Amino acid sequence: MTRSYRDQDWSSSIAEFTGVNSGYYQDKFADIFEGGRARLRPNWAAAIIGPLWAASRGLFGAFLVAGLVEIALVIGIVFLSTGGLSVDNMARAQSLEKLSEARLVQANDERQKGHEAVANQMQELSKSLAQSATNERAVANDKARAATMLVVSTIAGLLGLRAIFAVTGDWLYSRQYMRWRRDRATPSRRSYQRVMACGLLLVIIYVVALFGAKVPQLASTLAIQSNTSELAGITATALDQFFTSITQSGRSIFDAITGSISALVASVESLLQGLPWICTVLVVVFAAWLLAGSGTAAFTAAGLVYLALFGFWQKSMVTIALLGTAAVLALSIGIPLGILCGKSPRAYRIFRPVLDLMQTMPAFIYLVPIIAFFGIGKTPGVLATIIFGMPPVARLTALGLQQVPLSIREAAVAFGATPWQSLVKVELPLAMPSIMAGINQTILMCLSMVVIASLIGAGGLGEDVLQALQFASVGQGFLVGAAVLICAIILDRLIQGKRSNNQ
Repeated sequence: MTRSYRDQDWSSSIAEFTGVNSGYYQDKFADIFEGGRARLRPNWAAAIIGPLWAASRGLFGAFLVAGLVEIALVIGIVFLSTGGLSVDNMARAQSLEKLSEARLVQANDERQKGHEAVANQMQELSKSLAQSATNERAVANDKARAATMLVVSTIAGLLGLRAIFAVTGDWLYSRQYMRWRRDRATPSRRSYQRVMACGLLLVIIYVVALFGAKVPQLASTLAIQSNTSELAGITATALDQFFTSITQSGRSIFDAITGSISALVASVESLLQGLPWICTVLVVVFAAWLLAGSGTAAFTAAGLVYLALFGFWQKSMVTIALLGTAAVLALSIGIPLGILCGKSPRAYRIFRPVLDLMQTMPAFIYLVPIIAFFGIGKTPGVLATIIFGMPPVARLTALGLQQVPLSIREAAVAFGATPWQSLVKVELPLAMPSIMAGINQTILMCLSMVVIASLIGAGGLGEDVLQALQFASVGQGFLVGAAVLICAIILDRLIQGKRSNNQ
């Protein structure tokens, strides 16, 4: 049975969608959906008012594209018609003419004083400047003639854009109608509020763009004198005073945090460096064999031997102690935070902007307040790594809990499980793949902070990487990069190995 796009259901639906001129759009849409030639017939309203027609019909994508292109074309027309293409050459020509006249006056003065040789030099210089001015005027005239042709071409382009918009307007509106049938939240009917808002936007953009194109009359009207450097200096001074006051008032708290983290890192370092390297290798290889199999154990053994033979063992242990401490602290904060966000939509709405800020802000930016509060050394390196590495595990933990089917939660409650039992025995096991992915991402992101942490005195392999960058030592940089890569791969395999084998 062939679908009819002209029956009563379609007609009433189109009338509800368009609001006005429903008969026109019923015929247009029917011809378009049936593959007729109506798509080639222009919509004169779209041709006359252009982007504003699209705005009134809720075609905001077409409005933005057509509006911006038209603004660019209009600015080009104004720029070319006001001599913007040749204004620089004309200004140089006028400047050269003034210099030529000044040198000619100087030549006459020198001739009156009896300095004939100097007068001749000044006169030759004046002629040279006059010839340069003539050449600049000739170039300006050529550009002015070319500008006339460009203005005509730009106007033709503007009219062509309107013609294209007129031909495709009804087709775009029919696509909007089909989206509206699937989702009634799609903009429909003609709205004068949309026209006014979009028209105001176009006016503002036109004014700003014309000002940017340096139209003389408009520029003199809208010229604003500002001293942004002075404002930036005042703001920076105020921020310096603010951070100084916080540092002084909270010195005892910052010292306690610094001491606790430094003691924790030092204890881990002493444990890793106190054992003979061969014993550490055996323990890690045995753990890799248990968790990920013989292949990963063989790679782990080869990688650890590489670290020992090339002299990276001690700094590797410093890096692992530093970033391992940061990863443990990040996981200790991130997993409970992810559970809270996964169980409470309100908490997720509160913490989501904070996690976005932590994850998107460049590390060098939040290093500044950390150094102001905690100085340089390993403690600020650990804190910066925590900030950088915590968001993935929090996000993925919340995502894993949110993806637990509601039917399973209801079944657990039906069998008498308490909220704590449901969380620990049902939801967390089901969310464990997502949580493990978050743990993996957090650990690897912490390891990626090795170079940045070395910039503030954290030590480890990052120092060698930084030295290789400073002295352009390609060979040393390659060896240190391989050491960092080996540490990352070993940690990744140890974390994912058991899960990969189970899969």
